[in-house]
Amino acid sequence: MTASTFRLWLDLARAGNFPSVWSNVLAALVLSMPVAGAWPPWWLIGLGFLAGSLTYAGGTTLNDVADARFDLQHRPERAIPQGRIKRMLAAWVGSAQLALGLALLVLAGASYYWVIALAAVIVLYDWLHKGWTGSVVLMAGCRGLLAVTVASLPGHEWRPEFLGWVGALFVYIVVLSLLARREYKPGAPAEKLGRWVRRMLAFIPFVDAIALAAVSAWVPAALCALAVPLGKWAQRKAASG
Repeated sequence: MTASTFRLWLDLARAGNFPSVWSNVLAALVLSMPVAGAWPPWWLIGLGFLAGSLTYAGGTTLNDVADARFDLQHRPERAIPQGRIKRMLAAWVGSAQLALGLALLVLAGASYYWVIALAAVIVLYDWLHKGWTGSVVLMAGCRGLLAVTVASLPGHEWRPEFLGWVGALFVYIVVLSLLARREYKPGAPAEKLGRWVRRMLAFIPFVDAIALAAVSAWVPAALCALAVPLGKWAQRKAASG
């Protein structure tokens, strides 16, 4: 695989948004610990980051598979409409990424029920979002259910601080998604809206950082805050265009 082809796959996976996924996973692990501000094991953090990244990559790759016809008209520069990555191959790779990410969550001990719910919401969003405005709830549900699934790991609890953070994250993603939907409406300032969407995506970790700071988990809060500039850098590096 050449460097340019690898970058195409990173673009399909929206790898530029991985830092915000890692931040969500870290916040979910820390905020659901039985003792406020306690640290989960490092191996669990690493496994959570990997599972979250693969799940996210699978969902976004399948999103491009579902949007192939739309992108042919509105985003012809993307890899699938250009024919640089075959749609069927992307479907297989995205499915494998999603399955592996979910399997890692199960392996870590996450609830089967929440893993299945997460998978269902991701697939429903990918196939319904272009034709249904209410899909913004599904988009927010993807992030929220990832957090809930992580918090279903053995030894973790749905503490009030955790539930409050999940609610705030859900609202933030709904607003972001509504803004993103306007990008392709006739007469909309697409370039300006696109910049705002990318900024809001990069600033998702601030929601995590604020929630962690509220329980005096200062180190993980600082790490989540650092995910913002890391995300902006990753967005530039992962983009194939």
